Amino acid sequence: MEILKKITLILLFVAIAMISIAKITPVATNVDSHAHSVAQIDKEIDCVLKLTAGATGASAAISLLPDDQCTPISEQFAELAKYFLVVLSALYLEKYLVTLTGYVSFSFIIPLACLLLVCGILGSREKVRAFAYKLMIVAVAIYFIIPLSVKTSEMIYDNYESSIEQTIDIASQISVENEESGVVDKFVSWIQNAAMTIVEYVTELLSKFIEAVAVMLVTSCLIPILVIVFFFWMFKLLFKLDFSLSDAERFVHNRLTGGHYERED
Repeated sequence: MEILKKITLILLFVAIAMISIAKITPVATNVDSHAHSVAQIDKEIDCVLKLTAGATGASAAISLLPDDQCTPISEQFAELAKYFLVVLSALYLEKYLVTLTGYVSFSFIIPLACLLLVCGILGSREKVRAFAYKLMIVAVAIYFIIPLSVKTSEMIYDNYESSIEQTIDIASQISVENEESGVVDKFVSWIQNAAMTIVEYVTELLSKFIEAVAVMLVTSCLIPILVIVFFFWMFKLLFKLDFSLSDAERFVHNRLTGGHYERED
């Protein structure tokens, strides 16, 4: 009976490994399975590109204003480009990891865990089996890291989306494609219509861009890092736990065979 039980479990874990590779992996790596996460990331990428273009245009337009009183502000606008580059890189990394984590989890980690379980059964190694079960939990958790971080970022981004869109709209009106058409005069007239001085106007515009940068850094960089740190903390706690699988296995075995279960101290 013990040999039959081991053979059944081995066949079960082999089947799980094969299903994980052949059936679950194609679904986990399919972009359509992560349509919402990919759409949200693409939305933020488009926003970052517009902010980058807006900051560049604002920097160029401000540099054409008379006198040099706004030159430092123009340089600050130019400096924003490197922060937007960091955000853009993080977003593209998230987009690629959405499907990559599914491939790693279900093509490598789950089959490896099943292999360890088979080795643990054949060698009667309880610690190997306990480690394999933990590895399975880790594989599933890794698969959900990116979607969870994207969902968390989305909740924060939605609260500031209208403000960011307003900043993009203002910046999109600034253009230096044709200096001879009087873009500087038009820019100055906008400022005068807003009843502000030139310095006040461009300073307020800069503050809006800095706020947008802060939001994008939090949603695209900080939140994913915090989610990953949280999962690593959970993994650390998980691997510190001392699972005693023998009692549970003996309980199931005796229930199936009609025997009496007694805990061994």
